[in-house]
Amino acid sequence: MTETFKRGNRKHEFMITALELFYQKGYENTTIKDIIDELGVSKGAFYHYFESKEDVIISIAREFTQRTVRIMKEIFERPDLTAVEKLNRSFESINEYKIREAEWRTKFKKAIQSEENLKLQHTLLNFMKQDIIELYAGLIDSGAEEGVFDDPINSRELADFLINITFILNTSVHELENDYYNRKDGLDYEEFLLRLEEKVYFYEVMLERAFQLRKGKFDLRTPYLRRAETIK
Repeated sequence: MTETFKRGNRKHEFMITALELFYQKGYENTTIKDIIDELGVSKGAFYHYFESKEDVIISIAREFTQRTVRIMKEIFERPDLTAVEKLNRSFESINEYKIREAEWRTKFKKAIQSEENLKLQHTLLNFMKQDIIELYAGLIDSGAEEGVFDDPINSRELADFLINITFILNTSVHELENDYYNRKDGLDYEEFLLRLEEKVYFYEVMLERAFQLRKGKFDLRTPYLRRAETIK
């Protein structure tokens, strides 16, 4: 059973059903009628939980994000870790969560990945930022107080940058995984791993420079390569 969506929770039942339909038909081709017909409920039951079809996909995205937030909070509140260690541990724990929820996250990504949904993707990213930007900004301020990070010009802007960069990285990794699944240009597993490591290393170094850290302080490669082991 997924740890994000619980069967028996009525709102989650709507979200599970909707996500399956979005995955099978595409978000843009799925209607509210499709969702209520699949569940065998009235339109009034749908509107008890959601205002629109877009509200459903936003709710699904925020369930993933809120689980991520809980993971981050547990790590960021630990007094035994430095700010850099907390970031590294959060990268690792979030990737482990993504491995556990791989099936649902794959369905979600496929449902919204078309160019017709670029506006929706932007909306979802903004909601994700609302949920986690203050957590990152607070950690950056704590790191500056510890002397781990140089005093940032603007911790919230740096947090926003971190979110944007990790979003771009995740999107790029997802595209590379799809190339491997589809054996695009004869891409085999060894070449996939090589490209993945090169890609993640680039972002790792870029973030170290943004945070004014010595080379080797951030560790993005370990969690991403661990996740890659699950798709061989």
